[in-house]
Amino acid sequence: MANRVTREDLKSIPLGCSKTFALENAKACDSAKTTAYQMQNILGCKFSVATDYSKNEIQITREAL
Repeated sequence: MANRVTREDLKSIPLGCSKTFALENAKACDSAKTTAYQMQNILGCKFSVATDYSKNEIQITREAL
């Protein structure tokens, strides 16, 4: 279980792929979502995020613009 999703985590996701992160709580999920949406401008891609608050999991998909 991770404490948070980092910028390096997001950079490591290849285009067209998804990665699921198990986080500590709902606040960490919301923080990860915010980080992903901010990083899409920096990396020139689009991140799609699906959050499962009952499991405190977030799935992030990296897509081309």
